[in-house]
Amino acid sequence: MAKMNASSGVLIGSLVGGAIGVVSALLYAPKSGAQTREALAGKLQAVKEKSKNLAAVAGSHTKSIGKSVADEASDLAGHAKQSGANIVGSIHSAKEEVGHAMNANGR
Repeated sequence: MAKMNASSGVLIGSLVGGAIGVVSALLYAPKSGAQTREALAGKLQAVKEKSKNLAAVAGSHTKSIGKSVADEASDLAGHAKQSGANIVGSIHSAKEEVGHAMNANGR
């Protein structure tokens, strides 16, 4: 869960940072309008690429986490099933012991 929050935080931080960069470029650029638009288009493309890469990494991590959770859940289910079988076996053994004891006492 913490890894997922960190990944989304990185993605949001990158997007906000890119937006701040674009605004800063607009406000402080000593270039003509055409040059500024061209520079902004390049920066926007770079932000798009970073966003795609971050989304791919986040997706990969999500799949990995999902597989880990599924594996752990499967292991826990197996342990629970085995524990249940052990409990049932113990109850049957105790029942037989009580039955033998009662027969030995003539009841």
